[in-house]
Amino acid sequence: MATEAKASARATAEGEPVEVTSARTETGEVHAMPDGTMRRTEHTAPVRVKRAGRWQAINTDLHRSGDRLVPKAAPGEVAFSSGGDKELATFTDKGRSVTLKWPDPLPQPRLEGPTATYPEVLPGVDLAVSAKLDGFGHVLIVKNAQAAAQPRLKTITYGLEADGVKFEKDEASDTLRALTPQGQEVFSTSTPRMWDSSSTGVARRTALAQESDPGVRTADLPLTLSPDSLTLTPDQDLLNGDATTYPVYLDPNFNGARQAWTIAYSRHPSTSFWNGTNWNGSYKDQPRVGYEQDSGGKSRAFFRLNSKGLGGVQVLSAQFQITNTYSWSCSGRNTELWLTGAISNQTTWNKQPSWSTKLETKSFAYGYNSSCAARGVDFNAKVAAERAAAGNWADFTVGLRSTSETDTYTWKRFNSNPKIIISYNRKPNTPSSLQTSPSTSTDTACNVAPYVTLGNTDVTLRAKVSDPDGGTVKARFHLWPTGKHPNDAADGVMIINRDVQVTSGSMASTVVSKNDLKRYEGFGSSGRFSWKVSALDAHTSSGFTPTGGGCAFGFDSSRPSSPPGVTSTDFPSGDSGSWGAPARTEGSFTLNSSGVSDVVKYTYGLNTNPPTTVATPAAAGGSVTVRLTPTHTGPHTLYVVSHDRAGNKSDTQAYLFYASSPGTPEKPGDLNGDGHPDLYAVDASGNLRFYPGNGEGRLGTRMDVSTTGEWAGSLITHRGDWTADGYEDLIARRSDGRIWLYPTDGLGRVDEETRQEIGQFASPGEPEYIDPASIDQLVSLGDMGADPDAAKVDFAAVIGDALWYLPGYTGGHLDYGYPIAGTGWKNMTLVSPGDLDGDGYTDLIARDTVSGQVWLYRGKPGPDGGTDPTSLADPATRTTYATGLPTATHPLMTAPGDADGDGVTDLWSTHLVTGSGNLMFHPGRATGGAQPPSVVGTGGWHAIRAIA
Repeated sequence: MATEAKASARATAEGEPVEVTSARTETGEVHAMPDGTMRRTEHTAPVRVKRAGRWQAINTDLHRSGDRLVPKAAPGEVAFSSGGDKELATFTDKGRSVTLKWPDPLPQPRLEGPTATYPEVLPGVDLAVSAKLDGFGHVLIVKNAQAAAQPRLKTITYGLEADGVKFEKDEASDTLRALTPQGQEVFSTSTPRMWDSSSTGVARRTALAQESDPGVRTADLPLTLSPDSLTLTPDQDLLNGDATTYPVYLDPNFNGARQAWTIAYSRHPSTSFWNGTNWNGSYKDQPRVGYEQDSGGKSRAFFRLNSKGLGGVQVLSAQFQITNTYSWSCSGRNTELWLTGAISNQTTWNKQPSWSTKLETKSFAYGYNSSCAARGVDFNAKVAAERAAAGNWADFTVGLRSTSETDTYTWKRFNSNPKIIISYNRKPNTPSSLQTSPSTSTDTACNVAPYVTLGNTDVTLRAKVSDPDGGTVKARFHLWPTGKHPNDAADGVMIINRDVQVTSGSMASTVVSKNDLKRYEGFGSSGRFSWKVSALDAHTSSGFTPTGGGCAFGFDSSRPSSPPGVTSTDFPSGDSGSWGAPARTEGSFTLNSSGVSDVVKYTYGLNTNPPTTVATPAAAGGSVTVRLTPTHTGPHTLYVVSHDRAGNKSDTQAYLFYASSPGTPEKPGDLNGDGHPDLYAVDASGNLRFYPGNGEGRLGTRMDVSTTGEWAGSLITHRGDWTADGYEDLIARRSDGRIWLYPTDGLGRVDEETRQEIGQFASPGEPEYIDPASIDQLVSLGDMGADPDAAKVDFAAVIGDALWYLPGYTGGHLDYGYPIAGTGWKNMTLVSPGDLDGDGYTDLIARDTVSGQVWLYRGKPGPDGGTDPTSLADPATRTTYATGLPTATHPLMTAPGDADGDGVTDLWSTHLVTGSGNLMFHPGRATGGAQPPSVVGTGGWHAIRAIA
């Protein structure tokens, strides 16, 4: 199922785990469990890759694509030469690339699985490259002494081209990192190594690595970096020594940022073995721990695990699972799992991260022979997962080490892609929409005077309860005589302590009988009763609300109470859990007098209390039918009061009902359900306005959404539904320097009380962190990915002179963003038209603020099947969309969608005229570009500060 809520509901109904498909990634998956919890599995390395919108098994075998050799399905975008040129390998990630060049044109390679071998690139020397999960391996194979003696192996210089990154060298480990201008790591290398074939056995060859038994002769391979080249200096004693056994292997490697594990090895204390590369012994793709008698070395292993999206959860359990593939014997020895500091390609024995917290120690030994065959081992990693959740960490690292590092029986090897399985639960949300029927609401908070006094009637208590994990949730209602709560008074009494289970997001209700109220009528303060409610799941609760003594109402058993009745076949009472017709469907509601004969009129209001709309029955005491249209999915309340001939009012009936989902997404830009794109605007006083579109490029009568003046300085945008409620959300970077998500109600209104701050996985100080206050422009792009069920919104932002892509993440977070253009965007106005040309990919419009040239950047497919973000900043493919619209005359511009119903995206802009300003409509052309504009709004548009 697509969302957590849907998957949880199905898991509960079917009693089986259900995957949350929108949460599937290259490294992990999430399942909703029948008990309402979630189970997340995360691997250290990718286990799948998305291509053309579909998840596929990883396949690093090479095949020809044009004039390059590429893996069939690998997370890392690597391309090798097919022969005839010098461009040995190009590694691309998020629009940045690194190209490694051989000094001479390369021969035609031999292909074997993921490896391409170029024979005789120098006399007696082969060169092999191999596609990996995320990056590529590289080895020079010097086949004999004659080849080793040639002058060109004194130093080996590769051409190096970098686009969008700059290389940084760590002198201690002789490793490289390719960093963006913001300091984000995109590519890295491990310490280059070389070794010969002097082991007693025959050197065994994998797709790339040359594996050898103990006894092999090794040396580091010093590396020199210049702006456009990389030079390796082979150890001549090893390369040409009398004891050297050929072939000799020289092995530099390049890695991406998706996979992260490493070994720290005491025999080579300054050498990096990042992702297992350059380990010259057997099974180099397997981490190891313990003491090796043969070499006298000690090993430790580290693994980085993704924890995005776990912020704030209650971790119930976390198991780190890894397979012990080989041990020194079948005699168990202690191995410890620790929470450690972060690792990088610079991690070595001499530069290990901190070993901060021991998680668990286990004694085991598997893989030595058939009597203790290789098998998985589980470590309790709950403490690590809890800290990641509490700190909203994007990832964390665990380390394995032996308790004793002098006992050879501690030596073990493991698989390099362990996983962690985290069971978690989110605390239910604080209950909202507290109400009673008959209604006791006033203009003040429910726990603040004045209080409504009800007559002699049963009272229904209601509250909306929800759980971020979806499924079912309980509402716990407490009601007591005011001033006599058992916690506050020795003679206190709890009249109601009742749990009601409902589907998450529903209104829970319980009835308090008039007999119960009458029994304690004079017991509390002034005949009043107080109540509050909390939300519970199987593991935790939200806490009670309100916190200040509870909502209160008066009760007078001596006064008759006959609130009017309400019935509807279109929208039946929601107290029973029934759902009615879809939102925006008109329905009939019959109001009746509940047997009171002299009722002469009713006042009613949909979600409005006190009600003011009048309905008059044909005869006193009769019923009347009214027709109403609920605007949004979910709970609604129809408030009704009856009036008799003397003008007396009844208690207020609060009729609860549910409108179901319309089932079809809104047209892009449509905020009120009429099928036409609409417009939000912020005026000079800082108020938020809503203008409905009329389908002809014009706007209807404005509605004031907020008149507080607090929207001054806001950047506003809308395109996409992050809350998965069927309506576009309004996103605003407010003057407080924070980004907020405002769910809309289906009529263009926003509720500032339910807004949600959009968080980030990166923390201040990290290169991936974006200071929202630094954003100069922000536009919503909708979901740029290839998964139509993913509840997220992506953004483009101008920060300084750069254009950034800010990918959204399920749950209202920003994933790690990155610049897609480093310069040239300070004087551009961003406009988000969606898929303007109908090719299935998101496009971007940008207006040069000085020249008035308006450019269209057409989105191109990315490898996952969604839109490649870098294509939205490619100057080579942009085309002119309009001209003559500088900000001096047209300060603001937005793309509402298809505003005139011809199937083509259009533009609105503000146009300054003497003493005032107009709104201009720029119809789009099916062939691309904008038609001449027309005036669709006159007067006052010069005072508008933002439109979207």
